[in-house]
Amino acid sequence: MRGSSLHRRTVFQPRQPAFWIFCAFLCYGTLRMVGTLGQLSSISRSGWTLAWVLLALYAAPLFVLIYYLDLYEREPWSVAIAAFLWGAFAATALSLDAGGWNEAIARALGPQAAQRWLPALGAPLIEEFMKGAGIVLLYLIVRDEIDDAMDGFVYGALCGLGFAVVEDVLYFMAAFGGTPRGVVQGFYVRVLSSGLYGHVLYTGLVGMAIGIVVSRREPAPLRARLAAAAGIVALAVFGHFLWNSPLLNIGPTPPIEGAKWLLVTLGLAVKGLPLLLFVAIALRLARRREERWLRTALAPEIGGEGLTSAEYEDLRDPRRRRAAVIAMRRRAGAPAAAVLARLQHEQLDLAMLASRVATADDPALVQQRDYCRSLRDALAAIPGALPAEDLASADDPG
Repeated sequence: MRGSSLHRRTVFQPRQPAFWIFCAFLCYGTLRMVGTLGQLSSISRSGWTLAWVLLALYAAPLFVLIYYLDLYEREPWSVAIAAFLWGAFAATALSLDAGGWNEAIARALGPQAAQRWLPALGAPLIEEFMKGAGIVLLYLIVRDEIDDAMDGFVYGALCGLGFAVVEDVLYFMAAFGGTPRGVVQGFYVRVLSSGLYGHVLYTGLVGMAIGIVVSRREPAPLRARLAAAAGIVALAVFGHFLWNSPLLNIGPTPPIEGAKWLLVTLGLAVKGLPLLLFVAIALRLARRREERWLRTALAPEIGGEGLTSAEYEDLRDPRRRRAAVIAMRRRAGAPAAAVLARLQHEQLDLAMLASRVATADDPALVQQRDYCRSLRDALAAIPGALPAEDLASADDPG
């Protein structure tokens, strides 16, 4: 018996028109940016290589950290990678192609004002729109995978991370000279001092707004969700505007030597830390909302075929969930741990189904319960999987 086909667990959905639109823009962006990035290597091959090495060391652990923010539903790897690639190639290329908007702003401001304000007035709207468009396309491809604020934040943050990586290479090679020394300075300024304040936060908030609008778990009316989403997007754009603007620029001016580099970090924190704190609070609230959703969705299922009360206590706490799998591995080996992890995964899917179907006897929900029960039976058949007290009760039911 197989579990329900609740999710399209891959981004490869050729029957979805949005999939082909996504692919077309991604292919265009990849060709455009690979050419641009390749040309920059002529400035300094050693600097260009060092830039990619440093950014890989930064992006890889941050990608994993973002991916594991959603404690109850792991996003499909293909969709997560697609979000990252959209930010890295499609969104960057499309933002560069929107240069006409920047030219219009520059003409309206005049040369002196444009030099100070153009990055703040042009980039935030264009870049957040282009990155957000990718998240919307992903939603249209795999609608069930972007179903709440946390899902949206994860995909948005991954998209922003991809954008930041490619943009940083452009800055390292152009604004910082492209030499190994310039690349290291650029890495200190744009990653070590401000890597947590930029595109990951902005586009994470945009994705969160999209998740709120499309969520089927949120009881608030659509009008209220649209208003909340508009406010969150406005905050993301404002945070981007503030970062790019000359406002609150309290850091040292070039040339920067010695201890003055620490002032760079302090000056950037003044601009970026408030938004980071807001996002941390928003994620905490989103996680609490997920906890409430799980409790409500599974309450009728506790004690039934799909979920025992003990399993629910482990399921609702991610740390207890992981601890149970680790304990199972020690007690009965890796195969038993894999079955338990699969059972937990399918029980989370049971919660998803329970919150979406109209009746408790919906065939898909019944099938999912039966599948969870079959996994529990398979686990019990593995020697050593059952704790001693459970084994005793199974041998002596009377």
